[in-house]
Formats: sequence, structure tokens, C-alpha cells
Amino acid sequence: MSDWKARYESAADDEAGAYARLPVARLLDDIRRRRTGGYSTIWGALAERATPEEAGWVLYEYLLSDQPYLERYHCASALLRILRCTEFEAVELSASWPVVGSNLARLRNILEETVGLPGR
Repeated sequence: MSDWKARYESAADDEAGAYARLPVARLLDDIRRRRTGGYSTIWGALAERATPEEAGWVLYEYLLSDQPYLERYHCASALLRILRCTEFEAVELSASWPVVGSNLARLRNILEETVGLPGR
């Protein structure tokens, strides 16, 4: 294994461990503030422990943001895991093509059916 790869994997493991120790509320606050780390491990830490009620609307709002594709992809993957939704693949909620808008509209309906309207 090359040295850069070992360092990258070690740093990603360290980040994942740090996120795993934080409360869900802190993870969601970091996501709201667009502080998602450097290795995309916050999403897995959140998906492991968050409920749809806790994380659903926060992640949905993140999907609507202008964050880079890869961040939105990992967010979509986490949200689908939290919702136990198999109707979509993460790319279908995060890539830039016309169908994403209708998929996000359908996902909003799923969220409303699962957890209710945002802020309630």
C-alpha cells in the first residue's frame, strides 16, 4: 500500500472515530453549519444512529443546497439508510440532471409521510 493511501485511510478512520463519539444533535448541527469533515465519514456516523425524525429534514435541506455533488451524494445515501428507503439510489437524489427535481419532490412526500411536515 502506498504511503499516501495509508495516511488517508488512517486520517479517515480517525475522523470516523471522532464522529462516532459525538451525539447525533452535534452531528446535525455540524451538517447545518456545513462542517462535514474531510473524509465524508460524518454521513455514516449519522446514518448509524439518527432517526428519521431527528435527521430527515436536515438532510433533505442539505440535498437542496449548492454543496458539491459528492457531499450531496453521501448525504443522500445517509438519508436513504435512515429512512430505510429503497425507492432511489443516492445518485438519483444528488446528480445534476432533470429527473433529480422530481425525485426530490417524491422524497419530500416520503419524509412528510414518515415524520410529518418540517418544523412540527
